[in-house]
Amino acid sequence: MSDLERLAREIYGCGITDVFGIPGSGQTLELLDCLEQYPVKFHLAHFEGAAAIMAGVAGRLSGRPGVAVSIKGPGLANMIPGLALCYLERFPLVAIAEAYHAQAPPSQAHKRMNHAALVEAVTKGRRYLAERGPGFTEMAEWAAAEIPGPVLLELAGGKTERECGVPPATCPAGADLVKYISRAKRPLVIAGTLALRYGWSDQLNRLSIPVFSTVAVKGVINEHLPHAAGVYTGAGLELTPEKNVLPMADLIVGIGLHPNEVLAARPFHCPAVNIYPVDDPGCAAAFNFAATAPPREAAAVFDALARQSWGLEAVQASRHKLEEKLLGGPFLPARAFRIIEDAFQGAVRLVLDTGNFCTVGEHVWRSIRGDRFLCSGQGRYMGVSLPMGLAASLYDRQIPTVVVAGDGGIGPFLAEMKIAVQNRLPLILILMTDGYFASIRGRALRDRLTEKPLTIAAPSWLSVMEGFRLRAERVEMAEALHRVLAEWNIHEGPMYIEIPFPATPYQWMLRGIR
Repeated sequence: MSDLERLAREIYGCGITDVFGIPGSGQTLELLDCLEQYPVKFHLAHFEGAAAIMAGVAGRLSGRPGVAVSIKGPGLANMIPGLALCYLERFPLVAIAEAYHAQAPPSQAHKRMNHAALVEAVTKGRRYLAERGPGFTEMAEWAAAEIPGPVLLELAGGKTERECGVPPATCPAGADLVKYISRAKRPLVIAGTLALRYGWSDQLNRLSIPVFSTVAVKGVINEHLPHAAGVYTGAGLELTPEKNVLPMADLIVGIGLHPNEVLAARPFHCPAVNIYPVDDPGCAAAFNFAATAPPREAAAVFDALARQSWGLEAVQASRHKLEEKLLGGPFLPARAFRIIEDAFQGAVRLVLDTGNFCTVGEHVWRSIRGDRFLCSGQGRYMGVSLPMGLAASLYDRQIPTVVVAGDGGIGPFLAEMKIAVQNRLPLILILMTDGYFASIRGRALRDRLTEKPLTIAAPSWLSVMEGFRLRAERVEMAEALHRVLAEWNIHEGPMYIEIPFPATPYQWMLRGIR
């Protein structure tokens, strides 16, 4: 059995069902040929960066690292945006790329690039596929280990020298967080992505104290519950629950809270503790945590929190005040999000890009599960919502996936929409447009700077979507959005909806929120 045959068998043995990418004429093509004997589907992307995003989302949703492939040099360079997204969002991914041996002579220069330097900032590390080196199983375990992220497996052909193994993570020393909770009268929880990876939603749903989540893990607590306080960003203004409820707490309990999951990391007004899987002094310093404990202490922490009760009325009052502001005015993104949520009665997955509409969606959308909401919560990476939504829809076709992009985010990966058409995915792509890069335009208006670079000359994509043979609709009123959603059938394949909003109210809809 060849190295590539063994690699294909390991990929299948690890439970991988989908592989994404663009192969070359070398070992990646041979690998895909080997994979055809297994029930593993290959999805040909149009850009390697999109392939890595889709594979990373498959990894996030399945709990098993996704797999993306590319050629050496330029192909791997094209994959960098996707690797960066997975690195920032902590999506487990094994990227497989053709490569030269480190000892290859200078005469072998075609497409040759320094892969090590290329991926250093956006992966956990790289290894060659070698006879006595880590195989796919070890690489997958490395990608999934705390903190999850992408790793690179290089195919250089016939490499036999021993490769170093996978570095172990360092756990924090144990700390007794229960004593802090027992002394507190008003403890409050902020859950990070760790809570989703460790499956702690049930424990969070059963509490009777305010529970926030970071945007990246929205839905880890059912947001229809009375103690679900919404998202914590560190930058919320006077209308947000984080500004109104959090100051009432006398103890903050982080569940995997890390600085890269919030917009502004700063010490809290009261003592704070955290559950975190690795030793990270920078994380502790950013929030001034008094103590940090590893995940093995979580059961005792949740038991102690379950004995506390307070703040439900404050949470409800603050949520009502925020929704009154967002939903009480003209037809803007907040009302559109609520119409979408109601149309599918919660049985829908929302995937957001980044922008002002995204901020509104974070606050007004009520997610019931952590796998029903996706966004670039850490990176705020513009344009990634479409490949993320495609991967989510491929992974789970039982419910519709609604992807919402803005004027800046709709274009970068639009070619991948062909995957939705070819697979008749139950996916709706929605453009919320005011004809500007609105989140940046706010600065231009405030400081009287030029708006020309932020103005979209022709914001409509209707004719392009019709060229994909999509049903494409333009709606300008709430009633029209109700009608279009009601008419769509999950089995008819993807649909595009374009919603234009007036620029001035769109610009100021975030007043008092962020």
